[in-house]
Amino acid sequence: MKFLHTADWQMGMKSENLGSEAAERVRKARLDAAQRVIQVAKENEAEMILFAGDMFEDNAVNRSLVRQQMGEILKSFGKPVFIIPGNHDPLVPGSVWEHSVWKESKNLHVIQTAEPIERENCILFPCPIQEKHSTKNPMAWMDDRQEKRKICIAIAHGNVGSISEEKEHPIPLDAPSRYDLDYVALGHWHSYKTYAGKRMAYCGAHETTKFGERDSGKVVLVEIAKRGAPPILKPIPTGRLNWQPWEETIRQPGELESLAKK
Repeated sequence: MKFLHTADWQMGMKSENLGSEAAERVRKARLDAAQRVIQVAKENEAEMILFAGDMFEDNAVNRSLVRQQMGEILKSFGKPVFIIPGNHDPLVPGSVWEHSVWKESKNLHVIQTAEPIERENCILFPCPIQEKHSTKNPMAWMDDRQEKRKICIAIAHGNVGSISEEKEHPIPLDAPSRYDLDYVALGHWHSYKTYAGKRMAYCGAHETTKFGERDSGKVVLVEIAKRGAPPILKPIPTGRLNWQPWEETIRQPGELESLAKK
């Protein structure tokens, strides 16, 4: 089977610290990159798209963004899109996930409960985030009692192992073996990174969000031949922004103004 793994679009982010002109470029770039994600999925004949959380910056984004942009872009894929809420857009009362567009579009599936979803050639184990802050493992509901005769894929959002001091939504470093999974599609961190022999990965944000995201602006095409086979991961660029630090030394009054015009 072959599918596309994406996460952390954070649509609706304002980027106000960049100034109005640059912020507008960043917002447009994220929207353009979202459309490229769908193009990549179609060109590579992906069977489905797995969205591992944080589609939106928060639950207060303009509802026209939800319908006219995100809803329509994802709907255009035509095949199933499985979405879990992340810590930026958790499944809480009044969230973006209550919008009617998700029910109107037959190929869009916002997953609200942690329970297996059986498909023809795989079983999905979604871990939707239901609170912004939590120190609970979002994958803890899985156990060995669940039959896993098909390719098994989890969709989760959180922090793997000791990737940082952040303890929010912790995910075990040994999640693939602990829960007997062929692949764990992760969201939360914005740079591409793999674990457990590439059986678990952060796909990275589809468009770089800020300085320091060294391997972002990608989606991951995943191929798994059969149950127990190692996944083949292909990171594919979708971002276009190039974030480069620029350092200058100010030596005398008036130089700052001239630098700002460059």
